[in-house]
Amino acid sequence: MSPAAPRACVALDSDGTVLDTMAPKQHRFLQPMFIEAFGLQPQAAAYRACADFVNLFSATRGISRFNAILLTLEAFNAHPDVRAAGFPPVPTADLRAFVESGLPLSADALAGWLRDHPSPFLETLLAWSHAVNDAILASGAVFDVFPGVPSALAALHARCRVGIVSQSPERVLRQDWGAHGLLAHVDLVAGQELGAKPAQLAALAEGRPPADVLMVGDAFGDLNAARAFGCRFFPILPGREGESWERLTREVFPDFLAGRYAPEREAELVDAFSAALPERPAWA
Repeated sequence: MSPAAPRACVALDSDGTVLDTMAPKQHRFLQPMFIEAFGLQPQAAAYRACADFVNLFSATRGISRFNAILLTLEAFNAHPDVRAAGFPPVPTADLRAFVESGLPLSADALAGWLRDHPSPFLETLLAWSHAVNDAILASGAVFDVFPGVPSALAALHARCRVGIVSQSPERVLRQDWGAHGLLAHVDLVAGQELGAKPAQLAALAEGRPPADVLMVGDAFGDLNAARAFGCRFFPILPGREGESWERLTREVFPDFLAGRYAPEREAELVDAFSAALPERPAWA
């Protein structure tokens, strides 16, 4: 770190924080391609409801792709419509073993796991994951940026080091952010290839103390990463993204730079964040 380098860092999650990608990616790519790959068409509505809850509307929003699939399938197997129809449960043991292995939950790690743990289910899952990434890139889809983000990013980058901290692949991040010219305000693009988010935060910090880093995200995984690394957190509230970005740029970021972003203020924001993301679906 050079003497002239900015002292503070801001780490930004991508999907659901900067870009309105969460629902579009689920509904256009991940869910329909999974339903087709695993033959879930007879119970497609139940699968979509479970996937929406896990990925968009609950406390598990924003978790890694393979962990999200595990939770979605567990919810799907227990869904009353699935059970009433006598639809055979989708086997999850092989996926659970990988998720609980301690390995990074990336496609590369899954490919390595498969070399020692052969599994037709996981082979199909890995092929699905690659196909989703390829389909998103091939589509040329340009996802909307939340209101206030471009000007906010310019303001943040003028005062500090800015990095993308995400479990999406780097190539997808570069396409999504590059489509809006946002990469000009980014010093580090940390995708799933760099490991879990605490490791990505360390890469962004470049030796700075955690107190000099602010994590901005829309999911509990972002909050947990901030806690694990020891830095501060600011939540982007699902459904209130524009309001959240305005609060960040007008109030919280200046206070953070001045050392006035008090734990009590952070706790108030986290409480509102928690209230917006329930733990159980309505049908459970």
